[in-house]
Amino acid sequence: MVLKFAAGTLLLVSAALCMADAEETAPATETPTATDSDTPTRQSGDSRDVDDADAGQDSILDRHKQAMDSRVQNASQWVDSFFNDPDYEAEVATTQIRIRPELFYRKEQDLKPRMRASVKLSLPNLGHRVSLFAGNAAREDDRDEGTDDTNEKSVIGLQFFGKELKNWHSSFTAGLKFNSVAFFTGPRLRYANDLTEKDSYRFTQEVLWQTDNNWHVRSRLDFNHYFNDKYLFRQTFDGLWREERRNKEGYRTRISSFLTHRLGDRAGLQYEFTTILHQRPHSHVDQYTLALRFRRQTARDWLYYEIVPQIAYEDQYNFKANPGIHLRLEIFYGIPSDYDRSIDDAEEDDDFRW
Repeated sequence: MVLKFAAGTLLLVSAALCMADAEETAPATETPTATDSDTPTRQSGDSRDVDDADAGQDSILDRHKQAMDSRVQNASQWVDSFFNDPDYEAEVATTQIRIRPELFYRKEQDLKPRMRASVKLSLPNLGHRVSLFAGNAAREDDRDEGTDDTNEKSVIGLQFFGKELKNWHSSFTAGLKFNSVAFFTGPRLRYANDLTEKDSYRFTQEVLWQTDNNWHVRSRLDFNHYFNDKYLFRQTFDGLWREERRNKEGYRTRISSFLTHRLGDRAGLQYEFTTILHQRPHSHVDQYTLALRFRRQTARDWLYYEIVPQIAYEDQYNFKANPGIHLRLEIFYGIPSDYDRSIDDAEEDDDFRW
């Protein structure tokens, strides 16, 4: 079984790489050297030429800095939106519908079919600052694939978005869950900024209170490093406290490393290594996971598919190899956000990357 799984994984990787669009790097254009005849004569004591030269140099540096900033930001945003990162979804204020039939097989758990659907409707009468959402809410543990299906719940509610600032994003959620009927409410705050021309970070804090006296407190810290036009590395630290699971797992910490390989505009690969730690009944490693995630947008813009072979080593199975595969279709309808429109406009620029 493991050999078949390994062979299948290699075939999937080979197929994905073959599907990548070959992108040739345009040759650099040499800047012509100005001759003496081209250079205007500067009179001594004329400060205007000096000021103009300084202003021109500052303008070039500013444009270069903005271009580099846009690269790491655009790369991070593309990864979040294309691979449907749950934190990206939490900040989207536009109308969208997602339907995701899935099959998840692991050697120790057999085959599990699953259907997820979600709807988010932006309310224009309220200045697009409020969204109505409904559907399955498994966002907290969406990357803990298959570890706990009981966390999935059907919900309906409203999300109120605060004033959007340069580095800050805030929202407040209130709604109703149906699996064990309870009202929930709480804020979400995110801060993001650049560290260097190729590095950025993002911190997210969420607090959720439910009327059944269950608290959920989640903290997430992301570091992004932009390598080039095809590769982005992300290191994530994600901590979660759930009142209803305080005795079983205590404070859950997930440490994940992602290397994203962009394969053109419609496909991408993510290499992932994740470690999950629990504090209860004693501090210990609960699971290691290695996964390769291939996602592609089909010729129909509203249809995606994913193939995710993985192998997990879990405490409950004495850390024996537990291979598996996750297959997913996703039907997506949505109105692009202002950010998506700005990206579409920027992509028409020859200097655009990512």
